Amino acid sequence: MYDYDSIYRSFIAGDVTPFYEHLYPGLLVYASRQLGDELSYLAEDCVQDAVMSSYTQRAGLKTSMAWYAYILKCIFHSSVGLVRKHRSRNNYLDSSEQEPVTPDLDVAILEQETLDMLHAAIESLPLRYRTILRMSYSEGLKNAEIAQRLGVAEITVKKQKAQLLALLRERLGDIPPYAIALMLKSYAELSA
Repeated sequence: MYDYDSIYRSFIAGDVTPFYEHLYPGLLVYASRQLGDELSYLAEDCVQDAVMSSYTQRAGLKTSMAWYAYILKCIFHSSVGLVRKHRSRNNYLDSSEQEPVTPDLDVAILEQETLDMLHAAIESLPLRYRTILRMSYSEGLKNAEIAQRLGVAEITVKKQKAQLLALLRERLGDIPPYAIALMLKSYAELSA
């Protein structure tokens, strides 16, 4: 889990390095998800605008959670505006196709916080487990293929996958195993 208070204090003091190392990648993923595949190339612009806005509004953002929520809201509203503009430009409003429903901001924030928790838990795993996780979930390799690439026995891969899932369950707390599986699937889709 990230130390939002420490990152916030550094950000307010003008040291943005912890912010860009820890939170920025997750915010890019969040913006990309909000924008969709067609507009995901605008994710960095949305995040940078939100960061700049939060920096200029920092006097009114007294806590780390208020600051982080402000950034997420800025990204959300910016991406919704871009999506709407894009749809309008392409005459989607006049078409007979039903438009997908934009998720509520609260749901989007909860999804992002969940992915942040998963990302932090994955980053805390030893490198060998992260490698197997990436090969298995992001690259879609089978245990035999992973074993061949790593130069180990297939049973070793199976055991290490079981150990890494146990570590993730431990680090993520009371989240049911099926929810962790869904989170890993989402993580893999976003990592691809």
